[in-house]
Amino acid sequence: MVTPLPGWAFGTMLGVIAGNIMSPRMVSAFSVALFGMFIAIIIPPSKQNKVVAGLVTLAFISSFAATCLPWISTLSDGTRTIILTVVLSAGAAFFFPIPTEDETSASTKQ
Repeated sequence: MVTPLPGWAFGTMLGVIAGNIMSPRMVSAFSVALFGMFIAIIIPPSKQNKVVAGLVTLAFISSFAATCLPWISTLSDGTRTIILTVVLSAGAAFFFPIPTEDETSASTKQ
């Protein structure tokens, strides 16, 4: 933690300084690029694993539904994201657990 925490803080500081120096148009472009980065992170695993593809689709649908449902749409975007992340990841872990090395080796021996 001695290296990553100061690195994260220093990187955040540089980002704030750079964001204040850049034009609003460039800052907006980088905001769009952030979404592109996240899409680039989720597409390759989704192509390789149908469970991941289904969970990504469910996350998109759930996120859209959360903006429409009266009791959850009043929450901030960040709070909705945290709630959906916890619920969907817990559901995925429960219904689609990743086998441990012991379970994998035991099933190959049988």
